[in-house]
Amino acid sequence: MAKNWYPVVDYSKCNTCGYCIDLCQYDVYEKAKSPLPVVSSPDNCLEGCKYCGVMCMQNAIKYVENGTEYKCDGNHFCSCCG
Repeated sequence: MAKNWYPVVDYSKCNTCGYCIDLCQYDVYEKAKSPLPVVSSPDNCLEGCKYCGVMCMQNAIKYVENGTEYKCDGNHFCSCCG
């Protein structure tokens, strides 16, 4: 599993359908908070996997990758800035 790769959810785009939670095979999202996608176990994410992001119809999921932090512009509500 990855230490420098995980999803970041932009809650201003997310419609809380819960699809990403249902799709993830690696228990990255907190199932108890479903349908709100809360990334509770980022280290579980498989490096390079973009399945939840590709399948998100709202384009609400981006990724931290290669040790480079996701650059939040502060103009939305995401799982990075809260």
